[in-house]
Amino acid sequence: MKPPRTDISIIIVNYNVKHFAEQCLRSVAAATGSLNVEVFLVDNGSGDGSVEYLRSRFPAVKIIDNGGNLGFGRANNIAFRQAKGRYLLVLNPDTLLGEDTLQLLVEYMDANPQVGAVGPKILTRDGSFDTTSKRSFPTPWVAFCRFSGLARLFPRSKLFGRYDLLYLDPDQPAEVDSLVGSCMMVRSEVYRQVGGFDEDYFMYGEDIDWCYRIKQAGWQIHFAPVTTIVHFRGESTRRSNVNRDRAFYGAMHLFVEKHFRGRYPLFTHRLIDFGILLAGTAAQIRRVWRRWVWPAFDWSCLFLVLWLARIIRWGVVELNLPALFAMVIQSSVWTASLAGFGAYKARRGLTAPLIWGMLLGFLVNSSFTYFFKQFAFSRFLNLFGLVVGGLLILGWRIALKKLRRTSGWRRFYQRRTLVVGVGENGRKTIQRIRSDRDLPYLAVGFIDPDESSVGSLIDDLPVLGCEHDISRLVQQEEIEEVLFAYEKVDHVRVLKTVGLIGKKRGVNFKIIAPESTIQPDGHIPLLSVDYLSPRGFGKSLRKITTLMIKR
Repeated sequence: MKPPRTDISIIIVNYNVKHFAEQCLRSVAAATGSLNVEVFLVDNGSGDGSVEYLRSRFPAVKIIDNGGNLGFGRANNIAFRQAKGRYLLVLNPDTLLGEDTLQLLVEYMDANPQVGAVGPKILTRDGSFDTTSKRSFPTPWVAFCRFSGLARLFPRSKLFGRYDLLYLDPDQPAEVDSLVGSCMMVRSEVYRQVGGFDEDYFMYGEDIDWCYRIKQAGWQIHFAPVTTIVHFRGESTRRSNVNRDRAFYGAMHLFVEKHFRGRYPLFTHRLIDFGILLAGTAAQIRRVWRRWVWPAFDWSCLFLVLWLARIIRWGVVELNLPALFAMVIQSSVWTASLAGFGAYKARRGLTAPLIWGMLLGFLVNSSFTYFFKQFAFSRFLNLFGLVVGGLLILGWRIALKKLRRTSGWRRFYQRRTLVVGVGENGRKTIQRIRSDRDLPYLAVGFIDPDESSVGSLIDDLPVLGCEHDISRLVQQEEIEEVLFAYEKVDHVRVLKTVGLIGKKRGVNFKIIAPESTIQPDGHIPLLSVDYLSPRGFGKSLRKITTLMIKR
């Protein structure tokens, strides 16, 4: 007997996000229904044990271990060549499907034979609409508007905002130029006709390039909000060493050069290059600021300490050129030594790197006083810098750490949180939040999915309502985080809740895997791990105002 034909071949490329991939695969299993589905998970050399972890939990999934990071497009192509489905579904590991997603996408494709690729409505981690769900091709004008900021200034303009197509209704199907590679379904005959992803793109741009070739072959591309998924966005790229900004802008440049060279005047390409330069420069400034703010502050402290030492030693406030040069060099040596011992890495509040960095800097600066006469006058400054500068740098870190533990700081930086689930997983989550004062969560109450304990206290925390009450409680209690701590993750419930509160911007949704609530290192494996993502000026101002009023 001939085996039934495979309806969908699902391809998931994983890189160091095994917990996300686990929940993604569970949502795929829940969405399969009566469809005949095969699932490929292509691992791009993860270092977190993803292959073993996922293979033991999903034996039916066809896992391909690349042994290295081959890039998104090439990894997908490896699975494409083995796929047997009528449709190919490219899916990111940090997505959650609705229970009806696969069935509705197949029905849409079956009903629209002219459509070569389709994508669903996608929500981000805070429940808002992901604007990358539907896009236009980055023609010279569209790309310039995007990179120059005109699209951000006029997002709903048909002239300036064509890249994200925000003037289209996100709840109505539409023919578009391009979909996003986090979730797009393509006919297998389209793949056989136009091929897979262009492997010249390592990360970003390959989905737009693929859609362009699909449209060039005469097929339509549709955005079809007949179903909704959640995309946590960027979890794999956060764990890679790839410069995301450079990869994105480089991909856009490659696309334009590949498809529009010769079709437009030369000056339009230079216009795009200028836009890419502006956007890339702004991104570089933001990245440099995040990376160098601590070293710059330490350098400034050390320079001021050396200046103070000069005033104490000679009573001279003015700086001549040799003294200024020496102090700049000494401050830089100490800062470089601190960096060398890891004082600016993830756990930059540790004392040992500060002590060893200051000592090494002292030894290097002391050697200057013996071998370079322009530094000979600064031996007292060097010793003063070691003692006072070291104490100052250590002191402001201790003060910052103490400040972060104060109730005022915690009220500002901790996010008011609802925990959905009153079982063991929910209670362990509350215990973890209470025991670690550095976690940015302020538990406001529980949500009981079964409604049986509403109005009671669990571990001295009130059960404020059931899932139907979440929307009201988000507004009433000024909730900023919703943690799903079910005993068994219910993706249908999660998607329903996220969709219900999707228009309440600023609320982040996270899922806690039941079997791994507490890691050996004490970490909660949330499916969204940017614990300290900035609120932004407007939200911070609102938070300050609220705290002042409540006083």
